[in-house]
Amino acid sequence: MKILPAALIGLSALAFSGAATAQDAKPKVGERIGDWTFQCQAIAADENVCGIIQTIADNNTKRQVLAIAVRPLGQEKRLAMFVTAPLGIFLGSGIGGKIDDGEQFKFNLRSCTQRGCQAAIAVENDRLTELKKGERLLIGFKARADANTITVPVSLKGFTAGLKAMGSR
Repeated sequence: MKILPAALIGLSALAFSGAATAQDAKPKVGERIGDWTFQCQAIAADENVCGIIQTIADNNTKRQVLAIAVRPLGQEKRLAMFVTAPLGIFLGSGIGGKIDDGEQFKFNLRSCTQRGCQAAIAVENDRLTELKKGERLLIGFKARADANTITVPVSLKGFTAGLKAMGSR
């Protein structure tokens, strides 16, 4: 299956919509930063949370294969990464990730809805350093227990610039 990065403005409940305030001096909502797209979501009348997203679509069908978002989370504004994989994945093996040739890690499955299965992971300092230096993030999942892992590459081009645009580290 050939895949193509494409921006998806309405990325499930994990996505970001709305507008950044003029005083933020951030990129405009929907602006591309490398292979990522800058998005914001209003969480209160006077507060937005902004992040970067990337959607991978099948070249032939143009259907979403995977969506990934990075944004601060909670009062501490800790950085988190969210993945939306297609419905029908084998939940027993979960969703894994790997930066270039680094060590594999697991995302924590959160829920499956009509939009897909969502998983998340906190982005700690070591992983953040790897993401900034890396060229691609590999996301893997299985369709069935006995199936081969489906690996979807996610470009890290623009990741560091996207973090700066969000005001993160």
